[in-house]
Amino acid sequence: MSAVLTLFIAGACALLSPSAPAVVSDNAAVKAAFERHADNVELTASGAVERVLSDQDGPSGPHERFIVRLPDVGMTLLVEHNLSIAPRVPVAVGEAVVVHGEYVWNAQGGLMHFTHHDPDRSHEGGYIVYGGKRYD
Repeated sequence: MSAVLTLFIAGACALLSPSAPAVVSDNAAVKAAFERHADNVELTASGAVERVLSDQDGPSGPHERFIVRLPDVGMTLLVEHNLSIAPRVPVAVGEAVVVHGEYVWNAQGGLMHFTHHDPDRSHEGGYIVYGGKRYD
């Protein structure tokens, strides 16, 4: 199974332009954060889009939402991507995605937000890699 994950991550990294930094995903760290009910942890996860949800308005603006299956650790992760700060990511079910942001625990597997740059520069910037493009 780790060989499959390595190939998946290598493929996702290869989709980036040559000038983009390498992406290193650690789904085991996501699983560990889930198991210890961690909040506000910067993590990078990779998997396939399992479901695309409707946008949701929040205090900081509209958020694009989708669920990513992390196959090597047997869990899912909700991604909430702020559309008032970053462009929409045109995700599709079954497609590979890499997500870096702030993990927040919930009973369904957790959620990842702050998947964009921080215009205030008070927080580590996040990103989503999808279809050969980095969205931040």
